Amino acid sequence: GQHCLLARRLLERGVPFVQVNHSNYDTHFENFDFHIEQLGEFDRPFATLINDLAERGMLDDTLVCVMSEFGRTPRINDRFGRDHWGKAWSVVLGGTGLQAGGVIGRTNADGTEVVDEAVDHGHVFHTVLQAVGVDSHGSFHIAGRDHPIADPAKGPIEKILA
Repeated sequence: GQHCLLARRLLERGVPFVQVNHSNYDTHFENFDFHIEQLGEFDRPFATLINDLAERGMLDDTLVCVMSEFGRTPRINDRFGRDHWGKAWSVVLGGTGLQAGGVIGRTNADGTEVVDEAVDHGHVFHTVLQAVGVDSHGSFHIAGRDHPIADPAKGPIEKILA
């Protein structure tokens, strides 16, 4: 909660980019015990941060992204945990440059595969950049060579861009 409050205060003072980390989401064992603790540490502070940003009108020019490096297995392992799962996971995006309330993608009934509107990290990266006004199809120049800002084979998730 203190980190979310500090993030809001930094944004209020004009800091253009703030990252708040919450660690130790690995639940390879005792998933149910760890999740109760982790949700208490994350859910209420995050909800409060979003409410604070909305009440102050800051979501109009603040992009919020909640993402991990991958998802968790849809099945519990023999140690009552959930292991790494790269086939399907959730990302939350909101605020500037995005339409409110959009949902993209759907998994099958057991959560093992994406079956509708699959996107990957490349699409998310393009979407984040474009939401904050950066041409994600542009390039930058290093040591005499042009490099794409984002994967040129991907593009933004157009359905959620405002």
